Amino acid sequence: MNILKSFYDSLTQEDVQLYLHPENRPKLKNALYRYFMKSTGNPTEKEVNLFDKLFRSSADHKKEISSLDDISVGEVSALEADGREELTYVMQKTQEDLLLSSKALSKDFFVPGKVANLYVFRPSSGGYLIHGTITRLNNNGVVFHYDGVIEKKGEAHLMLVAKYSLTISPWPPKDPEKESIELDRNKLVLFEENVDKQLELLKKISKEQSAHDDDKFKFPDVAKSFTALSERISDRGITFELPDHISPEIWKAQDLWEVHFGFPGGANFELRGKIFPVKQKGDLFLLRFVDADEASRKSIYEEIKKRGGTREILT
Repeated sequence: MNILKSFYDSLTQEDVQLYLHPENRPKLKNALYRYFMKSTGNPTEKEVNLFDKLFRSSADHKKEISSLDDISVGEVSALEADGREELTYVMQKTQEDLLLSSKALSKDFFVPGKVANLYVFRPSSGGYLIHGTITRLNNNGVVFHYDGVIEKKGEAHLMLVAKYSLTISPWPPKDPEKESIELDRNKLVLFEENVDKQLELLKKISKEQSAHDDDKFKFPDVAKSFTALSERISDRGITFELPDHISPEIWKAQDLWEVHFGFPGGANFELRGKIFPVKQKGDLFLLRFVDADEASRKSIYEEIKKRGGTREILT
């Protein structure tokens, strides 16, 4: 999101409006590619991933890569060699060779015989490294010869369909000694754009305080701990159904939640995340992890893999 925000910040308002129209999607793709060519601060791998997520068809999204047949002409990829990565795209292909654009590649990449890898990405199955060699130069391009080896770079996300007990609590825990909040007019921050709203709030404070109705200032007792059963578990989050006695609006009452769960005969986890309703199923909610480190994610992934996990679909 930050990369895309920087891209849009670099555009004129006229171009922003132009690229909003579906018929100008190819122009948006070209503009984003040109921006990446000029900007060297972004990880090339993330740029490739963004292109696949934004511009690849839904059918291509589901493809795994087992040969050059699964690579598309026009596909944005990253050429890796000498410990570096540089963005490029596929101009032509045969069964064993790819013609890659050389317009934005450094001159020292144009060396016949150089061993290199081509990084490509599929949202459904992760990244791939296509091993090969740069064999010759062409007009505005380099020929990359595929040597028959394709390596998975990074695991695809897996999910496990299972009903495990979850304990979900507001985070950080509520301080019982601070049950009410004092509204002090001297602490209100006034901004020009919301002066009218602030004045209404001041009137309300005055009215409530004069009526001595302190209950109006207590935190709502909505964000409370509850137990639930998981529906699907992945290294990125958990879907679950709310128990009947819990309000379906509870997810709006708290920004962060903590979930405790464990795999039978395996590891236990305690992670924080945000709760969202799953739109396709009105009774289903997703708790997406926000603080799971690489070790936790890998551990959850291994637990799921041992139990026969499948491709992740959380929404």
